[in-house]
Amino acid sequence: MAGLQMVRDIDYALILQVLYSKGYSLASIARVTGAAVSTLSTVKQESKDVPKHWHDSWEGIAMQDYYQKAIGESPPRVGDYIEVEGYIDED
Repeated sequence: MAGLQMVRDIDYALILQVLYSKGYSLASIARVTGAAVSTLSTVKQESKDVPKHWHDSWEGIAMQDYYQKAIGESPPRVGDYIEVEGYIDED
């Protein structure tokens, strides 16, 4: 099927890493998105997969909206590269 392009999934781990590096806490993100801080933490650290329902649920949409308002850009997609300054992965 010529002309069709596969749309890449939103990279929620990268969203969280960028927001965190810009000073947004996981607690503040959780308050706005409704996602649990523990889930945000494991996704940010890429120690667990993103919950499947984030791709089409309120939490995922809220996180994308939060990112766009906070950073002023469209949310990154899987495969995008963003230099995250000062980001240190905390175990």
